[in-house]
Amino acid sequence: MNWSQLSREEEVARMLREYEHRDFDGIMMALERQFSVLHNRAQLLLTLCGIVITLTGFSGRLIAGTNTAAQIFVIVGLAVTLIAAAIIVWGVLHLHWLTAQTGENRAAWLARSLAYRDMKTAAYRLGMRVLVVGMALYCVAIAIMLVNPHQAVGAFR
Repeated sequence: MNWSQLSREEEVARMLREYEHRDFDGIMMALERQFSVLHNRAQLLLTLCGIVITLTGFSGRLIAGTNTAAQIFVIVGLAVTLIAAAIIVWGVLHLHWLTAQTGENRAAWLARSLAYRDMKTAAYRLGMRVLVVGMALYCVAIAIMLVNPHQAVGAFR
């Protein structure tokens, strides 16, 4: 099995060839499915961001009360997670309708629409990577708290 990806030009040619004897709806439906997958996955990442934010609201004080290192890790982890959420919202979830894409002909329109999809995909991947870093930092803060349970309990005295 060949896992190499098609270039955008090759993908345009393949899609036009595949849908040449059908109406334009087939191409639109294929693109809509791809955008739907991207948006659904972006929603999942935003849910994970929300979990980190919620956990910080409930236990952030306890974690930060452990020591200075835990404070730094929980604050930076939360900040990086919020940056990931911003990347996902602005990069993936902003709207520009496919019907508003310009192009001199079907091939040009399709190339522009695929470029738009690829831009959203790149933002999704970046947001996912940034979120993983934020969650890792947050987990380090939790680990520090768990290794030092007496210091964390002292935060509420």
